Amino acid sequence: MDERLRALLFPRARCLACDEPREIDAGADLCDGCLAELDALRLTGGLCSHCLSPLRAGQACAYCAGGGMLGLDAAYAPYRYHGASQRLIAGLKFRRLRRAALPLAEAMADSLHGAGFDLTVPVPLHADDLRDRGFNQSALLCGHLQRLLGLPTEGALIKAKRTHQQSSLSHEEREDNVSNAYVAVRPLYGKKVLLVDDVRTTGSTARACARELRRAGAVSVCLLTAAVAARYSSAPQSSSSSLPPA
Repeated sequence: MDERLRALLFPRARCLACDEPREIDAGADLCDGCLAELDALRLTGGLCSHCLSPLRAGQACAYCAGGGMLGLDAAYAPYRYHGASQRLIAGLKFRRLRRAALPLAEAMADSLHGAGFDLTVPVPLHADDLRDRGFNQSALLCGHLQRLLGLPTEGALIKAKRTHQQSSLSHEEREDNVSNAYVAVRPLYGKKVLLVDDVRTTGSTARACARELRRAGAVSVCLLTAAVAARYSSAPQSSSSSLPPA
C-alpha cells in the first residue's frame, strides 16, 4: 500500500519518543509533552564552544584538555542525551523506528548554524551488526541531512572489526575497543568532512573515525550528533562504570 494512503487510512497514534497513545495532527511525530521536553534539553549556554561540554565559570574545558576532541575540529549537536532525546534515539536504534530519524535530523541540521562542509560521512556498523539491525542509524540520519541541507553522503568508512558494546566498558576500555576498528576506504583529499553519529558519549568512536578520515586526506573533520551525554563530557581519560542505553 502506498505510504501516503496508509497514513490517511491509518494515522499514527503514538508518539515516537514516549509511545503514549494520543490524538495527533496528520504527519505529527511527537506529542506536545515530548516536544516541550526536547526544547528544554537544547544545548545552549554554559558550554565549551569547541566540544559542547558543560563549563564551570572561569575554568578551561576538561574534555578538550584531556584530548576528547583529538582529530576533531568542532562538535555540533542539538540536545543533551536525557529523557525525550534518549528515548527517541533508543527508539531509532533498538525499536527500529526509522521515522525517529527525521525529527532528530531536523534538529541536527538546525544546530549547524550555517557551518559549511563538503560531505557527510556516517559512522559505520560492522557488517554483522548491520545485518542484525537491518539499517545503519547514522546513515539514515545522513540521508535526511542530504535532503535538508544538500550535503552529499559518502560511505568513506567501514567497520572492519566487530567490537564489544561500548556501554559496558570503561573510558580506557572504550579506546582499546575501537582501536583499528574503522578503516577509510575512499580518498577525501582536501575535503571538509562532517562525521555523523547518533550520540556522543566519551567520544572514543568519533576520535577513531576522525583519525582514519584524516589519513584519507580530509583537511577538517567535525562531529555532528543528535545528542551529547553530558556526564561523560568532562573526563575522557578517567574510568567510568557504564552508560545509559544508547
